[in-house]
Amino acid sequence: MISPGSDLGQRMKILRKASGMTQQQVADALGVSRPAIAFWETGREGSARKHIPNLARLFGVDPEIFLTGYVQADIALTVSPDEHDIIKLYRMLDPSRKVSAQKWIERQVRMLQKSGGGAE
Repeated sequence: MISPGSDLGQRMKILRKASGMTQQQVADALGVSRPAIAFWETGREGSARKHIPNLARLFGVDPEIFLTGYVQADIALTVSPDEHDIIKLYRMLDPSRKVSAQKWIERQVRMLQKSGGGAE
């Protein structure tokens, strides 16, 4: 399973390069150090999540792209009532909190797998 932090870093790097920007230019635009940008791009988030809205504006993309790689689209899906509630709550979160929620769920699944349990 790939960590959301790693995905976030890769998306940042791809968008930065597609924009023709250096790490230093992104750092200057966000008011952080160049090593911080390098740190984020290698999947070690640090404070990257709190900068998602500014990164989205800088690169001219929807903030959702940092979380999913895609702009939000409606998808037909059958879910249980509890899954529906979780989705509604998740959609109320700002992008940085969505990453935190994803990472928390990922940790829970790994702990379950290590204990010999399985996800349904």
